[in-house]
Amino acid sequence: MHRGPRKISKPKHFWPTTKRLVAYLRPWKYGVIIAILLAIASVIFSIISPKILGEATTIIYDGVMKGYREIHAGHHLTSLPIDFHRIFEIGVIVVILYVFSGLFSFVQQIIMTRISQKVVYNLRQDLKEKMGRVPVKFYDTHSNGDIMSRMVNDMDNIAGTLQQSLIQIITSSITFVGVLVLMLTISWKLTLVAFVMIPLSLMVVTFAPIPPSGYSVGSRRP
Repeated sequence: MHRGPRKISKPKHFWPTTKRLVAYLRPWKYGVIIAILLAIASVIFSIISPKILGEATTIIYDGVMKGYREIHAGHHLTSLPIDFHRIFEIGVIVVILYVFSGLFSFVQQIIMTRISQKVVYNLRQDLKEKMGRVPVKFYDTHSNGDIMSRMVNDMDNIAGTLQQSLIQIITSSITFVGVLVLMLTISWKLTLVAFVMIPLSLMVVTFAPIPPSGYSVGSRRP
């Protein structure tokens, strides 16, 4: 007789399990590589787009300042000397970059979705064969809910990991490095200020006292 629900032990062999999962990806390794390259290209395009767009802001600023100087010098101007043709070219380039960024991201998601579904299909086939080879006492010591959870929930989690988490880890790393490099190229001094202020802001938000319930900032207590 069972005295209570059996405690499910958590997996302890992370890296061996990861290697086995990677082995299931080998038949589609070229597809995974293409998806990773597309994801990296999408991130790079989305990072450099604001840099290029900043050039348009600089052109507008320089044109406005040049026009004000000419007005103060006594010249009559009908319009400010802003290079709108160059601004239009920059706008077209930025739109193209964002379009390709979204397109690459969409294509890599389709590729990883197809690969993940094929991997999960093979995993379920192997699990089905394994369930047919285990002795009968295995079913006496494992609940049906546990077995069904392995077949359904765990497989769905693996599919979600392959579709999103795997690519997201790579894109997040590329985004962090790319944004850092972009900030340093714009102004290394402001970058250092940001790196100092961000931890201080997190500390203030984390350790700031929470006002009592029903008391809002700026209100007066009776």
